[in-house]
Amino acid sequence: MVSDLKEYLDATSDLGNASATKTLWYRGAGNAGHALQPRLYRSEGTAATLLQKEQEMLAQFRSRSGPLLREQVTTDWGFLFIMQHYGVPTRLLDWSENAFLALYFAVSAAAAKGFPTDAAVWILDPAAWNEKTFPGMESPGKALHADDAALNNFSPEKELDNTAEGAAAMYALYNNPRIIAQRGVFTVFGRSKEPLETLFEKGDFPSTALTRLRLPQTSLAELNDQIRILGFRESMIYPDLEGLAREIRTEHELK
Repeated sequence: MVSDLKEYLDATSDLGNASATKTLWYRGAGNAGHALQPRLYRSEGTAATLLQKEQEMLAQFRSRSGPLLREQVTTDWGFLFIMQHYGVPTRLLDWSENAFLALYFAVSAAAAKGFPTDAAVWILDPAAWNEKTFPGMESPGKALHADDAALNNFSPEKELDNTAEGAAAMYALYNNPRIIAQRGVFTVFGRSKEPLETLFEKGDFPSTALTRLRLPQTSLAELNDQIRILGFRESMIYPDLEGLAREIRTEHELK
């Protein structure tokens, strides 16, 4: 259990020191029992059906988004990242390189529902994870970029039979302000709908590759106040008019 900012900082520092690359990724969850599963794979249907659905949505988004994009996007990966950040279900699961951003997401999500249960921050060592996902990778491993050949079998255009199993840790393309502000990174899932924690339990991963820090229900209100005092607000996380509106609404305690 992690009940205050000092305990949180101590826990993340210990895990960082145990990492061969000193690089960790973080994901906040307003409910500690929330599975590490991308939104697409929370939908009903087989993985094959949902992969086909993702390709159809990608084609539709690509054909219609041109006039709305701030910058030119030319690759399927680029479009997939933008789709993810604007709420279209994909095989991508969001993480952040910033530990306090993840804590903000956890406690603010819990606050929005009245702190009904424990929250959590999940911590991923992307290098350790990929070293086991890609057996030929040198030690220590590393997070991958969209143009790395190792990710070819996770790419959006692959058919089910050619799509990899498991999940991989990858850097985002910084092609929209939200990804930049949130220091966004991702795990991308293959043809299995199993949550990341299930893949971790079944695989031969080091114990520090994936960790859950549980935030007790009784401490969430204070943690929420503390993280906001540090300056983590909606307009910082969402650098647009929507984010500003969220911040004003929260400060005036309007649902």
